[in-house]
Amino acid sequence: MPAGADPAPPLRCGSPRVRIHPAQAAYADLGLPDGIPSLAEFNTAAAAARLAHLDGRRLSFVAALPSCPAIAYERRIAERGEIPLRAGDAHDAWNARAWLAFPRTKSALNAIHAAAGVAATANARGRERDAATLLDESGVIAACVDPTFVARWRARAWRAAFGIPAEALRQTLAVAVVGHGLLARLERPFPGLTAKALLLALDPATLPEGAAARRQALDAAAAARLADRGRGLAPADLLPLPLASVAEWDPAQRGDRRFDDRSVFRPR
Repeated sequence: MPAGADPAPPLRCGSPRVRIHPAQAAYADLGLPDGIPSLAEFNTAAAAARLAHLDGRRLSFVAALPSCPAIAYERRIAERGEIPLRAGDAHDAWNARAWLAFPRTKSALNAIHAAAGVAATANARGRERDAATLLDESGVIAACVDPTFVARWRARAWRAAFGIPAEALRQTLAVAVVGHGLLARLERPFPGLTAKALLLALDPATLPEGAAARRQALDAAAAARLADRGRGLAPADLLPLPLASVAEWDPAQRGDRRFDDRSVFRPR
């Protein structure tokens, strides 16, 4: 869930035997069944939510082709409003959930991919698409207006930034996972799991209390940020965030001792 939000009911997306990570709880109220929903179930949820691009064009989920280049995948979403899903695939299921939970952000990321096209680089992506890919796979959106906190975070002063009391951290930072690859890995988390954070100049105190309304506010702010500056976004603009920085997201529940692990909390 976004850090600082009220707890949500448990959710099972992959194996029903897996204990779901608290960072996935923002996805618990999407009207989907446990396990990996079917294509029809995802489309029922999409219709109920009136899932659409930023420009209002409706979106739906479709069966993925056996093989599809990355840019063709993005253009199919951008041009036809069709989001391909592989049946029974947990990674793709989390991607569908991310579209339902953060549709504006996902649409803005898709627009960056579609506009940039294929670059003459080893991975066929320019820096904007590299940054968009990092957010889409391993991203979080983070709302904060405290310059001291942000400066400490940028300096990798992990304990000084994130070791403050939980209530103080909730008042300082609101963070939500949007990367579907990261969401899938959270089914079996480990202490070193690290996200890439898109920082938003948004005061957490202004966010709604309810989980859905809070998520929608973060989604709108992230999409606006990407639409405004996404064409100039680079991987270096995204801040590293070990998920264990947020105490309730630390799978080992080590309290302040978690910052002693230099393999996770690396100095600058």
